[in-house]
Amino acid sequence: MSGCNDRQAKQAMAALFEKGQDGLDAEGFQRLRAHLATCPECQEAYTRLSRVESVLEQRALPQARSALLEQALMARLQPAPARTVVAPERKKWFASPLFMPLALSAAAATVALVVVAPSMQRQEPGVPEWQARSSAPGEQAWGVRAFCISPEGKVLAEARPGGTLTCAEGNAVQFSYTAPQPVRLSLEGLPSGGEPLRFFPSEGPAPEVAAGVDVTLPFSTPVQGGWLTGPVPVRARFTDAQGRTLADTQVTLQPR
Repeated sequence: MSGCNDRQAKQAMAALFEKGQDGLDAEGFQRLRAHLATCPECQEAYTRLSRVESVLEQRALPQARSALLEQALMARLQPAPARTVVAPERKKWFASPLFMPLALSAAAATVALVVVAPSMQRQEPGVPEWQARSSAPGEQAWGVRAFCISPEGKVLAEARPGGTLTCAEGNAVQFSYTAPQPVRLSLEGLPSGGEPLRFFPSEGPAPEVAAGVDVTLPFSTPVQGGWLTGPVPVRARFTDAQGRTLADTQVTLQPR
């Protein structure tokens, strides 16, 4: 962070990695994430320290960060409106009640459309956390994490880009993304022998999302109805307004 003059960001970073949840509250964590989205120097330091911490704790998301993410998820439960998306009837499309708001106890589930997705490719081993396959080392980070969330909103497991998330029936899969600039984002899964699944968005073209670090997507996916019976590679594509691919990463979901 030698090139950054934001003392508050430096203090927040030090508090987070030295004391964890006890050193930085959820509001401070949100402010830090907003700063990271606009400061390459701090984002590089954050990514480097996160990788070290992940190795030490042997988990994709260290315990302190997991607790702060849980707080962020719970804070969004109240304002998250329930919505129902009706899928048009088409012979080659498969409709499934995959999506629901972050309020996991809500009874109304949204309907996901399944469309043909491009072929999947696994991320090469040795690529640092949050580093997209299309990005060279040292460039700004892109990526999508996957989390298994209990009905009470607790993070049970997580997977970084290129990793595998195990999630049991009755829980839900939640995604978060990191992008250094505003970008269009789409998440599609390809179960073996099945039709591609659209995780985000549920329908229509890929929407633009804001720049940010570990930004949770507004809807989670309940593990129910038999859609997760085997490994499901999920491809995250970051594209510009002209449809050009800026980054392309993958995470795999599997049942417990």
